[in-house]
Amino acid sequence: MNTTACSLLKNCWKFDFLWIIHKQWFISSFHSLDFKRKYLETKMRKNQRGSESRVTEGKDPVKNTNSNIAVVIIAFIAICTMYSMKQEQICSKEKKPLVCVWTIETHNKGHLQHVYDLFERLGYQTTDDIDSDWDVLWTHDDPFSNETLDMKLRNLKPHQRVNKMPGVNLYVTQKMMLSVIGSAYIPKSFHFPQQQEEFNKYTMDNPDKLFVEKSIHHHGGVSIKSVDEVGKHPDETFVQEYVSNPLLIDGRKFDIGVYVVVASLDPLRVYALDGDVVFRFCAKPYEPFNSSILAKYVIGSEHYPVWKVQEIQQYLELSYEYKEAFETHIRSIGRDPGTIWKQIVSAIQHVFVERLPNLMIPKYKMYKHIKRSFFELMRFDFIVDKDFKIHLLEVNMSPNLSSTQYSHNSIIYDQILFSTLSLTGISSFFNPSFQGERRANEMMVAKRNVMVYPELCLKCADCSLSECQLCEPCLTDELLDEIKAAYRENKNQYRFKRVFPPRMTQEDANSGISSRYDNVITIETRLMYRWFQGKCLLDASFC
Repeated sequence: MNTTACSLLKNCWKFDFLWIIHKQWFISSFHSLDFKRKYLETKMRKNQRGSESRVTEGKDPVKNTNSNIAVVIIAFIAICTMYSMKQEQICSKEKKPLVCVWTIETHNKGHLQHVYDLFERLGYQTTDDIDSDWDVLWTHDDPFSNETLDMKLRNLKPHQRVNKMPGVNLYVTQKMMLSVIGSAYIPKSFHFPQQQEEFNKYTMDNPDKLFVEKSIHHHGGVSIKSVDEVGKHPDETFVQEYVSNPLLIDGRKFDIGVYVVVASLDPLRVYALDGDVVFRFCAKPYEPFNSSILAKYVIGSEHYPVWKVQEIQQYLELSYEYKEAFETHIRSIGRDPGTIWKQIVSAIQHVFVERLPNLMIPKYKMYKHIKRSFFELMRFDFIVDKDFKIHLLEVNMSPNLSSTQYSHNSIIYDQILFSTLSLTGISSFFNPSFQGERRANEMMVAKRNVMVYPELCLKCADCSLSECQLCEPCLTDELLDEIKAAYRENKNQYRFKRVFPPRMTQEDANSGISSRYDNVITIETRLMYRWFQGKCLLDASFC
């Protein structure tokens, strides 16, 4: 047997058991035959001494015994070959899916420990070889800015999944590009030197405003400046209006980190973690305010942890989640925390709807298998002011998921990652030999599970009508695949909740698509929106 076959056999426990049995049988048979051969040889020598004229009749017993040994050896080799082939089939069926974890910081992967641990628990093998035949690529850094890796991502196999999405890194998580959207939820921003004139006009009506100046190309260097101090150096920068009346808890400014997963850009499907959020507090109390002390208003890596905040701590000690403890505190001061979450959902929707048609989708469509391959986990950071208005400060492309510094966050990071892999279907990975199999896919969702508007579809006879596009005779294979993906996401979202298409009541589902999305969403997204409305009318879990 060759070394590959032997290695395969040793790695399969079923053969190990059979190996032991047949090994003992072979040894016993060999010893039995060896004893018989020696006995016959002794007897033959005695007969020869007793009568030289007498010749043993029949076949030579020694040759006959050797033939028997040869038969045993040949039979054993045949058995080994048979089991080798069988075990090769078994082992191939037991092949583990492969995840490639890629980061520029190859010498220090401690910040990805939760990622490694989760994939191991899900039965994945891990590699850092980008050229391997991986099933999932998890990257901490932007893979599209790496020329070699970007070329690979343009030709993915249908089953491969990547945790980054083309276009998002350019138009959402890039700070300056995000800040100039012009959303009501994003503080007023200006890009220097290009928007110097717009800045001058704005500050003529708001001369007392303060601004936070940030570098476009580098982290850090944040500082508060007055109108007269802004734009006084030649470097390319942008400034953002400073929120001067932040809501304080225990005398400290804080931000709220909301984890968001983009499952698809066209049609647009976005989910936000509903079960919990992350709170970070400034290292120093806000009052008395001093703009030269950054720790009073900038939340850095050495932030003050939420479990040490006295007004929140009492609830956390009773094992409540961060979000529940925060909501309880807000209600204790006579305010409704629901107003915060409604604004946050609206802000997330606005970012993607405003960025989609002309910016992200052209970049998105440059890649093969775009509708199946890419998803993205990110974190939206908000602050709340004293009027309970929220302000979106930035979106993080690769949010912190390391509990090395703050071990209390270990549980929430595990749940964020597990929820993400559940939502995207990665945690229920089909063996490669069954990927693409119709029966396997229909176990999760079949066409009969996604059909909507039965009264309308019974009467539809013209596929050119937009209202008939979701009916069985008019439904394209491409749109059907997207609808099935949306169905699976809805069933597997775990701690995530859908942000877009918007969640709705069954009464809302009857009213049609909101006019606020007219001319800003694609035809595919409009059809997906309408499908969720139709499914909501049939099944409240899709509302």
